[in-house]
Amino acid sequence: MKFSKKIVVGILLIQIISSLIYNYLYHYQYATVLNMTIEKKECDTNFVVGNIFNELKQEYSKHAEELLLEQKIVEAFAKGNREELYKETLPIYEALKKSNKYLNIMNFYTADTHAFLRLNKPQEFGGTLGTFRKMVAKTNESKKPQYGMEAGKYGLYYRVMFPVFNGDEHIGAFEFGIDIKYLISRLSILNINTPALLVSKKVVAPIYMYDENASSYLSEFTNEYSIIKYNPQGKEDVSIVDIVDKNIIEKNSYIVDKNSNSYLLYRGYTLQDYKNSKIGYFVFMDKMNYYMETIVFVRWISIFTTLLLILVITLLMYKLVREYAAEIMVQKDILNYRTHFDSLTGLPNRVLFNDRLQQAIEKAKRQDKSLALLFIDLDRFKQINDSLGHDIGDKVLKIISERLKNVMRKEDSISRLGGDEFTILVQDLKKGEDASILAQKIISSLSKSINIEGHTLYVTSSIGISIFPNDGKEADNLLKNADAAMFRAKQEGRNNFQYYSSDMTELAFERVVMEASIRKALDNKEFVVYYQPQVDGITGKIVGMEALVRWQHPSAGMVFPDKFIPLAQETGLILAIDHLVMKSAMTQIAKWYKMGLEPGVLALNLSMKQLNQDGCLEKLSLLIKESNCRPEWIRLEITEGEIMKNPQGAIDVLNRISQTGIELAVDDFGTGYSSLSYLKRLPIDKLKIDKSFIDGLPSDEEDISIARAIIALAYSLKLDVIAEGVETKEQKEFLVKNGCINIQGYYYSMAVSSQEMEEMLKNGIEK
Repeated sequence: MKFSKKIVVGILLIQIISSLIYNYLYHYQYATVLNMTIEKKECDTNFVVGNIFNELKQEYSKHAEELLLEQKIVEAFAKGNREELYKETLPIYEALKKSNKYLNIMNFYTADTHAFLRLNKPQEFGGTLGTFRKMVAKTNESKKPQYGMEAGKYGLYYRVMFPVFNGDEHIGAFEFGIDIKYLISRLSILNINTPALLVSKKVVAPIYMYDENASSYLSEFTNEYSIIKYNPQGKEDVSIVDIVDKNIIEKNSYIVDKNSNSYLLYRGYTLQDYKNSKIGYFVFMDKMNYYMETIVFVRWISIFTTLLLILVITLLMYKLVREYAAEIMVQKDILNYRTHFDSLTGLPNRVLFNDRLQQAIEKAKRQDKSLALLFIDLDRFKQINDSLGHDIGDKVLKIISERLKNVMRKEDSISRLGGDEFTILVQDLKKGEDASILAQKIISSLSKSINIEGHTLYVTSSIGISIFPNDGKEADNLLKNADAAMFRAKQEGRNNFQYYSSDMTELAFERVVMEASIRKALDNKEFVVYYQPQVDGITGKIVGMEALVRWQHPSAGMVFPDKFIPLAQETGLILAIDHLVMKSAMTQIAKWYKMGLEPGVLALNLSMKQLNQDGCLEKLSLLIKESNCRPEWIRLEITEGEIMKNPQGAIDVLNRISQTGIELAVDDFGTGYSSLSYLKRLPIDKLKIDKSFIDGLPSDEEDISIARAIIALAYSLKLDVIAEGVETKEQKEFLVKNGCINIQGYYYSMAVSSQEMEEMLKNGIEK
């Protein structure tokens, strides 16, 4: 209501002010208003017409410069080829005339001031030479551009004239221009004032004749004045020629015609010729009653103000309606939020969860992928509510929801179904047992203490997991089976997770136990380094060795890499294992060199994941320094498959390592579908033939062909080559015969401890 009163008061004030303004202007002295209007009109016309001539000069100059850079045009002009010049310049003239509202003349003149080609008068093409012009003569003589007014054969023109050169040779002049009558017509169309006319000095004869014997065209202005008028279509009230005094108009004047109609004439822009002589000016004429009408027009200000106020009120009403509509939308959003989100935790509720689960199932069906549904129930949460109250219980639920959000991926979806029940939807699942990783993180995160209002609380959880499509292809079945798995987790003692499939649960627990064991093995230094010798197949001398990790498990005994390396790679523990192997092996190889033994080059297996780590090169350099090792004693082996995941990135990383002096080898070559274009760009020193191509030698034709091809490829790229997995004498002899001298495999020795390797270095390998 207060807002409406302000609007009404504002309307009344504006109405009063507008009425006062109207009465003041309406009773203002007629002569004062008239003089002020004339002064403004003179200023306006001077500004507008002056800008037109400035624009003509600048725009014509720009177009002329561009046109005279066209070599074909200049050459045609220089050769006197009218047809070619016409052909080249007519499209330019038509385009400029269409785009420029002032241009209507375009001519070429020879060096002896004859008109050579008139683009605005194509009917004269090929006819007799046209008239001479003083402005042309001055341009040819000064060889500089000329601007200004000049009389022509049929009237007055504004010309912009340019000298034309063919190289250093002056060949004539080029002109852009506009007929002043045409310009007057444009001024009338622009509605500066109506009508417009030009008062100019007359031109001495022979303006309408041509003297072939004359040395120049005699067009000079006299002191008498004439009127050039634009005749618009339609009948005028009175002819301007009938009412304008033929004498020069020195100041603003009133003219009364025979019908007693009053007119006002006033002077506009002053014109000059190319010699800067004053030759005339524009004159504009208005009926006297125009000014009276202008004053009376103020009366309409009040009406306009009222209409404007109505518009303002309408806009204000529109604003109020929009604000009301926005408020409705806010209420709708609030209602929608309450429908789909939990008011306590802000998590999606059961309604939104069901919708997301259904969408996730449809997506998984289309993409033929798996998803996991985790059903989470807090253990003995009812005791917290019963003993400490629901306020404490609500705060615990908020903390639990935040912890759940922190452990899940961004692409996963979490919901609170009600009470102490939560669900997490895991999409794009590679393997069903991968869901156990998230389940274990949840159990670890929730089991941490919670401190609220002086109370230290411990909340555990039981988690049930169902997998699509194995445990159900419909939303209801997946949720029901995850719920059933959760109850089995409670029966198993709580604070654990269970899959709906018991086999999956067992597999997941094996994975969890294995991960924990690897972490414990790192702490207890259970990983040891073994060495497999690499031998010259001709001399039998050890030329290097590969460092291989073994797990000396306290109860299970020796565990080989294929049992733990894949899990170590998935969990990121491979980085710690690689670091341990590198440090131990580098220290050992440096020790052997110090003892005077010749262990050759130490081959270390590394993944691109480790090489792409920030500071990898610095860490590697530090290890070399700390172990007293040398870069030339080390060869890093990266599998072909790892390289081809990101070949360009591999090239960049390996280039930096190669610059330190460390050798590089492609391991398991032949299994990763290398591109030869990338292979030749890699800074590698050796190819290692994968064992799968050695097994069938020397009888399997395919293995024979592949082995020979790899050896030939290595030689063509000037790379060393080594074969791994060599187990028989026949395999060794085939490889040596075909150019692969370096041999690694059981034929010479399996991987052995450092003590056994040291004995081999001292005594050699017996074969």
